[in-house]
Amino acid sequence: MRFLSCIFSFVLAATVAISHADDKTSSPVDPSASPYAPIAFFVGGTWHGQLPPGPKGQKMEIEMKADWTANHQGIRFDSFYVVDGKRSPYTSGMYAWNAAKKQILFFYSDDKGGLVDGGVTIENGVLVHDFNVTEKDGQVSKVRARITQQGPNAYLNEIFLLKDNRWDKFVGVRYERTD
Repeated sequence: MRFLSCIFSFVLAATVAISHADDKTSSPVDPSASPYAPIAFFVGGTWHGQLPPGPKGQKMEIEMKADWTANHQGIRFDSFYVVDGKRSPYTSGMYAWNAAKKQILFFYSDDKGGLVDGGVTIENGVLVHDFNVTEKDGQVSKVRARITQQGPNAYLNEIFLLKDNRWDKFVGVRYERTD
């Protein structure tokens, strides 16, 4: 159950949209413009992703807000579970550019002390997040998320778990931005 909770936290944290949908190959983020261009529109407004109903049938969603760091050299985010209208803090993290790797890296911690860290590449216009989920007890799992833009204020986040050397789809959540 804890692992599933961590996966949902990535659904929260990976609310990144695609601004380079025309990229056709798998590669690190192109730093010729701003290295943050693929995730810059992530900043502003509030993102909402509807989750399946909770175990007692309650309405569940994820809410996330992102903003530039004070020095404008990263994007930080905080996310919340919203269950029947009640918000609970869940994840806090950051995206930053690693010039040596020519890649956007990310990490976040969850409310239980777990840590997620990984990198972003672009594959056929999709932001691919490959990352490790490290539970508080030290257990590590490999996960992949594919973020596909669906218009200027929506995207689909599909989460895959590595099982028997292949990626099995775990969940897909559509996010929409408000305000």
